[in-house]
Amino acid sequence: PLSSSLYGSRFLAGGLGGSITHQCFYSTTPANKYDRKYWCKIAANGVCYTIISSSSFTSGEYRGRVALGDVPQNGTFTVTMTGLRSSDSGTYRCGIGSTNEGLYVSLNLTVLADPTVSRPTQLIRGELHGSVTVPCPSGDTQSDQKRFWCKVGRSSCTLIASSDGYVGRRYQGRIIITPQESSGAFKVLINDLKKEDSGLYLCGAQGLRGQDSPQEVVLQVATASALPRRPKFLSGTVGGSLSFQCHHDPEGTYEKRYLCRWQAGSCPVLLDDEGFVLESHRGRIQMSSRDPEHGSFTVLLGQLREEDAGWYWCGARSGHAELTAPLKLLIRKG
Repeated sequence: PLSSSLYGSRFLAGGLGGSITHQCFYSTTPANKYDRKYWCKIAANGVCYTIISSSSFTSGEYRGRVALGDVPQNGTFTVTMTGLRSSDSGTYRCGIGSTNEGLYVSLNLTVLADPTVSRPTQLIRGELHGSVTVPCPSGDTQSDQKRFWCKVGRSSCTLIASSDGYVGRRYQGRIIITPQESSGAFKVLINDLKKEDSGLYLCGAQGLRGQDSPQEVVLQVATASALPRRPKFLSGTVGGSLSFQCHHDPEGTYEKRYLCRWQAGSCPVLLDDEGFVLESHRGRIQMSSRDPEHGSFTVLLGQLREEDAGWYWCGARSGHAELTAPLKLLIRKG
């Protein structure tokens, strides 16, 4: 993994006399783990003056109201500032390195008389080729809201998927946004993880009254993964049949294993290990054998039709998490 992987919130708001806590997330390379961590503020002359660093330095005017904690094994360091003053508003950097110019993320802090409470950034870890489940809270239970997931860039947030069926080209077949629960919360499920999926994201809901404050999520994809790359493409012939294996972690405990049909960012279940079979597929699909010891189950699909072509997901539910993997079915005419 690149040592230049450092993520954090771009905007912070705090109340006069109150406090802020900012988390910086970094990839856990040996260099990053043991290098100096710093928090500095950019002055009018463009220089970033250190406020606090892990080298036991604290600037005189901030003593007693700033703290820095580093957890190298998790790849996070946290800065807390208390007793906020209006003069604390400005541009800061959290970074790693012997100078304040190397590896850093810039952010704007605004100190307000009456701040809005923002949710802490969530850290989600995944493995290369694996899958993640991202819980997205929502402040509103209106069902007419559009749910979205976007990736934060330098100046905007690029939409990746939304609940109206939009899915970006590079995410076809590997992302879904679940329906809202009664609380208004929902989940984003992503699989076949790639190194470039690491980064800062926002998930939230947009309703008639505008946008709720979205949840910031840092996704870190560990590239030193033991997960095998499984074949993603299967082909069959119209009228024929095929069988394929769905794999999951043999160590895990699962309430439900299933196969669903991916289309436009949603994935209706076709069958599961509790005996459910979707009416349109009855008589031509079955879960033929389960091998929990090796963490797999086999699906048999017969009387193949042209419209069976497309993406499918193998899934296993464990608590709030879903382990998923994509498969693309290609159907040839006989």
